[in-house]
Amino acid sequence: MSPVFLSLPLLFALGQSPESPPEEPSLRARLSFLATDDDVDTSGSYTQWNAALDAHTSELTSGLRAEAALSFFLSVSGPGRGATFVDNGSAFRLRYRPSQWAEEESLVLGLHPLSSVRLYLGSSYPVTWGRELFPRRTGAEPALELRLSRRQWGAFAALKSAVITEELAGDSRHYAVLAGVFVDVLPPLRLELEGMYGNLGDAPGAANFGVELPMHMRGASLRALWHQGPPIGGNVDLSLYRGDPAFFERSFTVEAYAPGFAASASLEGSLVSQDLQSAEGTTPRASTQQARAAALDVRVRRDFLRLFGLAYYRTPSFIQLGVPGFPPNQAFSRDAEPQAEVSGSLGADYHFERWGLTPGLLARLTLPASFMDPGFGASASLRRLVLLNPNQLRILPTGEERRAALTLKATVRWDLGTVAGVVAEFAYVNDPNKTEFADDDTGVAVPVFKNANTYGATVMLQARY
Repeated sequence: MSPVFLSLPLLFALGQSPESPPEEPSLRARLSFLATDDDVDTSGSYTQWNAALDAHTSELTSGLRAEAALSFFLSVSGPGRGATFVDNGSAFRLRYRPSQWAEEESLVLGLHPLSSVRLYLGSSYPVTWGRELFPRRTGAEPALELRLSRRQWGAFAALKSAVITEELAGDSRHYAVLAGVFVDVLPPLRLELEGMYGNLGDAPGAANFGVELPMHMRGASLRALWHQGPPIGGNVDLSLYRGDPAFFERSFTVEAYAPGFAASASLEGSLVSQDLQSAEGTTPRASTQQARAAALDVRVRRDFLRLFGLAYYRTPSFIQLGVPGFPPNQAFSRDAEPQAEVSGSLGADYHFERWGLTPGLLARLTLPASFMDPGFGASASLRRLVLLNPNQLRILPTGEERRAALTLKATVRWDLGTVAGVVAEFAYVNDPNKTEFADDDTGVAVPVFKNANTYGATVMLQARY
């Protein structure tokens, strides 16, 4: 178990009450550290550093200012090899706001020079998509965006691109267009519509046969948001949101608690189609594969008590959008029998203003996505694969079906004024889909079920300057 977990009681003993936030400074820096051990009974843990810098100029001319939002992950390859910086969606922006516009209104021109993972479609993180559209790129995936925000409506348009090495055509640049609009049809009700179209390059498998098979992606997301009272921040659910590029900012955003009642409900759905190489037949041909996702996010706050509910649905093809396909660039076969992931969670936390502490509890039940893979033998011995994340699979024993996994968490957040913060979660997971390989009576390695119970912990620290 990582030593950072053993120091947590000492950190809590040094607590202090949160301070009132000052005026927005022109320069802010954050250094975050994450340590996680998903199974304390086994060796090994994972650590990650994130450094971020937000800066803006004073007005360059009336209503116009320049901004920079830099975010990098720091990784160390090994002793004597130094450190490597990996971009996490850094951006440069020009923001224009005429004097007669409200504070939240603006026209923004933004450039993401290295990575555009913060430009995406959808709202709730488990069902967002389009963050990385060119998995076969040879370098960066930059983007240019234009975003207009008014009090009761807004719109954005963005262009992503990357250079891809094609088997037949060599290096070529491909593009994807994203666009969206929102309208407050009533003071408490907002509707959002987003869409994209892109050419992701030719299917490499078809190119091996001398056939150019362009892989196009197009899709749309629709969302309805109802809200009453001030906005309600997210709860501590570190394992669910760990892949979100805004993970560190989201986890340490200080909630503005106020007496009274507030609530919000968000319902969204996405439909995406991809042109991939067909899994059927010996001659390469195109096959259009659909991907679907939906989510319901409900939040309620009464004074310092917050309640959360999240339910989402994702097809295996949606989970694999960023790869895409399985095997890569290939649609599921007719025998795959894909089953969608369905998950629901309920949580609650309470904020103790005097100490800056927010402890909470969370429970989640998940029926994971799965599909059959004919590659394991004859149809009589097909095995089902459980899909957890893109290309993260578990092979079930022959004849077995997926089962629901239960997650229980105790969480805590500790705000040390404006200078630092601590977030932690302690989790129990019962996942009956966990397998390992063992030799059968004939000496052949086959998947067998293993102990379904695990205990894990995650701690995050952040210093702000």
